[in-house]
Amino acid sequence: MKMNRVMMGAAMIFLLSATTVSAAEPAKPGPWEKINEKDGIVIYARNNPRVSFKEVRCVGVVNSSVANLENMMRDWDAYKKVLFMSKKTDPAEIPGCNPKPDTYCAYLLQGFPWPVEDRDGYGSMNFYYHKPTGELLVRVVLVNSGMPLVKGVTRIPFCEMEWIVKPIDATHSEVTYQNMIEPGGAVGAKIPTTVINYILKSYGVFTLQNVRKLAKQDKYQHAKGIITQQPWPAELRFYAEDVPGR
Repeated sequence: MKMNRVMMGAAMIFLLSATTVSAAEPAKPGPWEKINEKDGIVIYARNNPRVSFKEVRCVGVVNSSVANLENMMRDWDAYKKVLFMSKKTDPAEIPGCNPKPDTYCAYLLQGFPWPVEDRDGYGSMNFYYHKPTGELLVRVVLVNSGMPLVKGVTRIPFCEMEWIVKPIDATHSEVTYQNMIEPGGAVGAKIPTTVINYILKSYGVFTLQNVRKLAKQDKYQHAKGIITQQPWPAELRFYAEDVPGR
């Protein structure tokens, strides 16, 4: 466990030292490539010109209904228990973000191992439901809010995160977690390829394993139905349709 955390920290340092992708690179993302499979969780990665390192997607089955998982994902505290070293996921008043029943305005504070500064950001969290298939999409997008910087914390310039929950039966769901981030800042460090591969292969497994653990809690097991009313826009359907293996 100690070695894993050291490697995770080293990998974080590498990711923060990445530079912006040049305009000469292709405009479209590359194909998804399977890079790991563990505990029934499959990890994919691909190059994406929008960020300077690989976009990651993980897919696995969770023993919970879509409604129960939606209930969990509407709990601010849940994200602190799911995401690696997350310190805060709190509601916030943000210019340009209008909170609604299916739209949350959030402040995110992400811890990082020393000597890297913690990262934070303000963004919107939108819930969408696709009635024909019973799928739920939770999409998190950081915004350039103009909010004051926090001393000793680096503001994340870009992040998009998606959770897709697809029903399998009344008590099981397929959960897909996808994330691409430009964490900002710079740390002069050279990290071996083995460490880069470790973070890509392990982070998604860690995340979905935490979802499975949290979903077992009694307070997330008694949803009476789907809360989300915001329809899943056609232009965002590719998040579900692009899942490898579907």
